[in-house]
Amino acid sequence: MKIGTLITEGRRRLKTKNIESYILDSELLLCKIIDKDRIYVLTHKEEEVSKEAVEMFREWLTLRENHMPVKYITGECEFMGLKFQVKPGVLIPRPETEVLVERVLSTLMEGRYKTVCDVCCGSGAIGLSLAHYSKNVKVWCSDIDKTALYMTDKNRNALGLSNNVEIVEGDLLNWALMEGVSFDVIVSNPPYIKEEVIPTLMEEVRVYEPHIALSGGDSGLDFYRIIVKQAKELLNPGGLLAFEIGHDQKAEVHNLMELDGFQNFEFLKDLSGKDRVILGVKGC
Repeated sequence: MKIGTLITEGRRRLKTKNIESYILDSELLLCKIIDKDRIYVLTHKEEEVSKEAVEMFREWLTLRENHMPVKYITGECEFMGLKFQVKPGVLIPRPETEVLVERVLSTLMEGRYKTVCDVCCGSGAIGLSLAHYSKNVKVWCSDIDKTALYMTDKNRNALGLSNNVEIVEGDLLNWALMEGVSFDVIVSNPPYIKEEVIPTLMEEVRVYEPHIALSGGDSGLDFYRIIVKQAKELLNPGGLLAFEIGHDQKAEVHNLMELDGFQNFEFLKDLSGKDRVILGVKGC
């Protein structure tokens, strides 16, 4: 069967299931299967595809018809110009999280901070990106979930970062408090969605992404409260605490941090103009 015929079939099937991104999704799925980019697929519509590829494409279309995210189907996601492996059980890295990483990275490039902990690391996207682009920094990636730790380990190995990234299983930063480890930077994209909001999320998120990586409790602030308290104890003097936040949580997270002595705050918006990042420095 020809590439063009398959793309047409994919678009038709996904459109019928009200998948808004039916055109792009059909192309991306086929690209992954035949290991070509979109330009190739769109300019080689007469090229024949193997029977095995056709069967896989149709199987993947069925998954997408059931609203499984494309990135879970293909098993990979691009973040900060790097490829990360993902699977159901870990949160898919979002483009807006790059705002957080880029800002922390710019601080690391100044050379003053040398140790970083990525709390609630998921796939490892934040911590591994920081380690990749700032070679002289040691990074700890921690999570309580075994699937997250497994995927972080796979991504660490794929990116060749075994020498400067340590992966730790633990409930937030309790392990660091017990071991007496301190950091220059603590960065986190914790679960921050209010529990009552989760049933209203789009199906791709609500059904397929892990509840443990989404829910921040009734207020959405459960993890911020704990991490701020722990960061106060674990950060070196002048250390940096950096969070991704929900678009309506700026004032509340700022207040939590300010009450525990953080200062020199900075707030950043994502590309949609929504409040997305807060950074604060531990007082001396």
